[in-house]
Amino acid sequence: MGYMLLSNNRARLLLAIELYREGRLTLKQAAELSGLCVEDFMRELSRREASIINWDEEEVKEELRVAEELLSKSKH
Repeated sequence: MGYMLLSNNRARLLLAIELYREGRLTLKQAAELSGLCVEDFMRELSRREASIINWDEEEVKEELRVAEELLSKSKH
């Protein structure tokens, strides 16, 4: 029964990633918790194949609505 010991930094990074995935922390908050700058935290998310964009369904719908509105305005 081998227990893997985690360094404090690695444990904070893993916790930050999980809390970000759950939507409990913003990208900036998760980066701060992990001890990384936002750019490095984004690289860690990407390296672990975790989405950098963490929107809920309503946020996605709103972004699509705004994009469609901008597209229709640009056609005129």
